[in-house]
Amino acid sequence: MVNHHEPGLPIIARLHEVQSAAELAATEGFERARGPAPPVARPPSRQHEAHAPERFRAVPEARCALPFVGEVVSHEPGVAVTIECRLSLDEDLHLADHHFIHALDVKPLSACFPVVPMTMSLEIMAEAAACLAPGYGLTGFERVSAARWIAMADTDTLTLRVTGRLRDFDAVREIRRIDVEIVAQGEPRPSITATVLFSSHYQLDLDLRFGAVTSSRARTLSAACLYEARELFHGPRFQSLVGDLLVGERGAQAELLVRAPVDLFRSTAQPQLLSDPALLDAVGQVMAIWTQQQGDVAFPIGLGKLELYQATPAPGTRVPMRLEVTGEIGKTPTANVEIQDGQGGVWLRIQDWRSWRFRWDRRLVAFRQWPARHLLSDALALPTSAAQADTVCQRMTKARLAGFDADLLARDYLHVAEMPAYASKTGGGQPMQWLLGRIAAKDALRAWALRQEGGGEMLHPAAFAITNDSCGKPGVTHWPYATIPEVSLAHSGEEAVAIAQRAPVGIDLERIAPRGADFVKAIASASERALLETLAAEPSDEWVTRLWCAKEAFGKLFGTGVDSTPHRFEAAAIEASGHLHMRHRDSGREAQVVTLRDGGFVVAVAKGHKAQTH
Repeated sequence: MVNHHEPGLPIIARLHEVQSAAELAATEGFERARGPAPPVARPPSRQHEAHAPERFRAVPEARCALPFVGEVVSHEPGVAVTIECRLSLDEDLHLADHHFIHALDVKPLSACFPVVPMTMSLEIMAEAAACLAPGYGLTGFERVSAARWIAMADTDTLTLRVTGRLRDFDAVREIRRIDVEIVAQGEPRPSITATVLFSSHYQLDLDLRFGAVTSSRARTLSAACLYEARELFHGPRFQSLVGDLLVGERGAQAELLVRAPVDLFRSTAQPQLLSDPALLDAVGQVMAIWTQQQGDVAFPIGLGKLELYQATPAPGTRVPMRLEVTGEIGKTPTANVEIQDGQGGVWLRIQDWRSWRFRWDRRLVAFRQWPARHLLSDALALPTSAAQADTVCQRMTKARLAGFDADLLARDYLHVAEMPAYASKTGGGQPMQWLLGRIAAKDALRAWALRQEGGGEMLHPAAFAITNDSCGKPGVTHWPYATIPEVSLAHSGEEAVAIAQRAPVGIDLERIAPRGADFVKAIASASERALLETLAAEPSDEWVTRLWCAKEAFGKLFGTGVDSTPHRFEAAAIEASGHLHMRHRDSGREAQVVTLRDGGFVVAVAKGHKAQTH
C-alpha cells in the first residue's frame, strides 16, 4: 500500500464510487493523438481524440493507484469530493530534492524546509478532480493561485485536505471545470487553488505568439553549471534543464529532458501521474534564471491557464521550451510558455505564468547558495590594542536581510538545538535582534575556525550551537575542533556585533544618542563624571555612550554582565584615544577596554586571558 493512503480498506475498495475516473487517471492520461504532429509554427488542431484507457486492475501494493489520492473523506458523484493526502518524507522522495535550506550534512531533511513545488500541487489537485470526471482526461488548469508554501517544517508527515467541486460543465465542448483547493494541516486558509479542466478531447483556446529571444544582450548559460553552482537549488529529480539556455531581455529558450518518474515515491517506481510535475517545475526554474539576470530572485505563485495537447512524451525525450515575459505588475512578472513534444509538435502552452520577484542583497544570495563559503556579516577592523593575534570581529545589520523571511534565515544559521530558543523569541520577544546577534557570532566563530584550522570551506553555521549560561554569558557547543574559542556578542536595535578569540573577551555595541543628566548619574560615579569633564566641559553623547558601552563590555568579560549594578564596574581612567581602564569594585579585577566609533555606534572591547581546551 502506498504510504499516502491511510490504513484501512485498499484504495480500490474505497474509490469504488469513482472507479471510472480512476480508470482513466490510472493510465498515463490521454495517449498522444495518432497521425502527424502539428508543425511548430502552427497551433495544434482544435481537438485530438483520446484513445480508450486500459482497464484499472487490482494489483499488489496498488501500483496503479493515484499516488496522491488518500482517504476519501466525502464524495458526491460528479459534484464534490474531499480527500486527505498524507505527505511523508519517507514516502515522498521528491521532497528531498526541493528544500530551501542547504544543510542536509548537518540537519535532518525535516529541518531543511522541504517544500511541495507548485507543479506537484497541480498534480495533487488534478488527481482529486479526476474523481469528479469519470470518462474524461486532464486537459489543463485555469486560475492557479499559490498563496503560501506547503512546507514540511520540522515534521516528517503532513496531511493535506484536498477539496474539489464541479464549477461548470460545457456539454457542447465536453469540458468539466472543477475548482480545487489544498489546505495544509494547521493552516486556516488554502495554500493553493485552481480550476482543473477535464474533457473527452484535447482543447485549444491559447493561440500564443512568441517573439525572438536572440538579441545583442542575450546570454548563453549552461544548465549543468547552473545546477552545479546552485543558481538553482533543485536536486536531481527536478533537474530537467539540459544543454544550454539562451536568456534574453524579454524571455528565454531552453531544452528539457523528460525523465521517468521512477524515484519520486518510495513505494512504487510506476506512479500513475496525470501530468509531469517534475518537468513542469522547470518553467519556474527558467523564470528564476531570467529574473536572476535582472538581479533578483523569483518563485512561482500561479498561472492564468495551462493547456495540454497530448500526453507526456516518452522518458528520454528532449523537448524545446520557450518563455516570453509579457509584463510585470508590481513585483509580479508574467510570462507565456510553450513546450514542444520533441517531434516538431506542441505538447503544452501556458498563459500568464506568474512569479513573485524578490530583491535580496547579493551577499545573502551567495550565502544561501553556499553557506560554508560565505559570511553574511562584515568584518570589523579593531585597533591593535583591542585584539589578540587570533581575534575575529564581525558586524551584522538588518538592512542586509531586507525582504527575506527571518524564520528561513533562522533555519539557515541555527543548530537544531537552538531552534527552541528562537521560537521562544518569536512569541513576544525580539527574534530579529536576537538572530542578528547569532549571525554575527556564528560568522566570527566560523571565520576564526577557518583561520585556525585551515581548509577550503568554513563550518556550516548550523553545525554548531551557541548557548547562554544562567548569567547570559554565551558559550559554544557541538564544536568539532579541539580548541573551543571564546565568544561575546551584542546587539542594539537593528545592528549586532560579535567577537571570537582564544582568550576571554567581552564586547558591546550602543547607538550614540542623547542621554540626560539622570542617566549619567545612574551609570556613572562622581569620580567617573569628573573624568568625563576632563574630556569636555559638558559630557558629550559620544563619551557617555563610550563609558556605558565600556561598562557593558567589562561586565561581559567578567561573566555576569552589568545587570543593575553599573557603579560596581568603574572607570579608573579614561583616555582621549578611547581607552578606558576598568575596575570591578567588589573583586578588584581590572581590564583594559578599548572603545571606537563605528558610524553612529560605539563598539567596546574588553580583553581577557586564555581559554580552555579539551
